[in-house]
Amino acid sequence: MKRVLRDPHGISTVVIASAFFLILTFSTLFLLLSGFFGYNMSLNEQMRIEQERAQEKIILTQLGLNENATFITFLRVNNTGTIQVRIRAIYETNSTMTVFLGDPSTYMDAYIQPNDDLIIKRPEGSYITRFQPSAKLTLVTERGTKTSDFEGIVIYGPSKPPQPYDPTKYYIGPLELMFTAFYYQRTSQDGVLDPSDHWHPGWNITRSYGYVAWNITVRNIDDRNITINRFSSFTIVPNESPPSDERTWYLEPVNQTTLTQFLATGQIEYIVYKWSVPTASGVKAQQIYSVPTRCLVFLTFYGLFHEKDGRTTTYAQTIPFEAAITVI
Repeated sequence: MKRVLRDPHGISTVVIASAFFLILTFSTLFLLLSGFFGYNMSLNEQMRIEQERAQEKIILTQLGLNENATFITFLRVNNTGTIQVRIRAIYETNSTMTVFLGDPSTYMDAYIQPNDDLIIKRPEGSYITRFQPSAKLTLVTERGTKTSDFEGIVIYGPSKPPQPYDPTKYYIGPLELMFTAFYYQRTSQDGVLDPSDHWHPGWNITRSYGYVAWNITVRNIDDRNITINRFSSFTIVPNESPPSDERTWYLEPVNQTTLTQFLATGQIEYIVYKWSVPTASGVKAQQIYSVPTRCLVFLTFYGLFHEKDGRTTTYAQTIPFEAAITVI
């Protein structure tokens, strides 16, 4: 009788294959469990951040200017939320671009406790940015909460709080003029704002100041959006002679393609006037008088109402200012 001997190599192959299969199975389970727990941790972290962000609220409350009101020297921001915040970014937006002004946390302690405030200053000898009343500042926290406001409004304040339209009161058409936010600035003959100058309060201007731009602030209090065109103008009429001529500055369009500016209902908007005739190729800026005088001011708007049903209707209006400009 013969003995049948088993091949030891066959037994080793089966064992190795079984062990490999078990390792592969447990590795797969481990990866699935790791991914599941990792996803849960990431989801919980995201939910925590969102819950904390919901408790954040910051407000830009004050700007500081240097002696000649050319540069912003500091910002004050209040934390009116219920959680500590950290300011991580400052942006400035003007009519053409948005500029990153820096991360305050890189040069100072940028944390603010609840019901506290923080004064943000650049290192000694430098400024936050050049003061532009029509530009908007935005501060952003580490969790992404923002506060924004126009530089001119923070410095000078609005003329009055926003009020709903009341048909029992007298309104001069659909636009509310904000008389405390009215400025001028020197330009070149080609209408480029002089970078060495800044926006000055507009009720007094030095004679022979040269080519100037005017900046007015309005709120559309109508329930329709408005688009104004390049024929809209800012006119001063002298009360005495000389001078004997009235002078008109025409709109600097925000949209350079359509030569228009859009005024959204309920929104505060800045309107700039520069040109001696309606803007076109080769048009030059307008100059102020070279002699002292007091002038009445008239604003003329031309454009379109955007009706609720999608139609557009004609808009035209003349608004007199409530006071005179003095050329000194």
